[in-house]
Amino acid sequence: MDELYEQLVEQNIVFDGNVIRVENNKVRLPNGKEASREVVYHRGAVCVIAVVDDYMYFVKQFRVAPNETLLEVPAGKIEVDEAPKVTVVKELKEEIGGVCSDVSNVHQFYVSPGFSDELVYLYVAHDVKLEEQALEEDEFLEIEKVHVNDLPALLQSGRVRDAKTIIAIQHVLLNS
Repeated sequence: MDELYEQLVEQNIVFDGNVIRVENNKVRLPNGKEASREVVYHRGAVCVIAVVDDYMYFVKQFRVAPNETLLEVPAGKIEVDEAPKVTVVKELKEEIGGVCSDVSNVHQFYVSPGFSDELVYLYVAHDVKLEEQALEEDEFLEIEKVHVNDLPALLQSGRVRDAKTIIAIQHVLLNS
């Protein structure tokens, strides 16, 4: 057994919603003592890198939790019984009107493993063609495109504060 493993002793569901489940659990530490762990469980999400004619596509969207409008790569939560690859193709079309020949998963990362199991799948869309957006009824966002040569300056500007978007930009910079 992993010498750092914390064994679940007691599980207490605090909230069980449509997007997240919150638990306040008791665990046994490697030294035998017990501790409390607050955990947010999430089905996961996808995000996608879409580069068309040397422009990387982003969306500006108000986010309630940080109470600000963020510049992000197209993204969305994975629905129940939906494969990440299906979700990413759907989100690409919804958010920027992108249709592609294929997508490739390039990274998977935890957003905040100190308290959440949310895993984000980062994809690259291939041969993207732009059509009309297909936003959901409760989705309000604006498309913004940035030339790939301007991505380092965008990162330096501090305008991008979203981790998945920073990772996506870094991927483009390392692979272009």
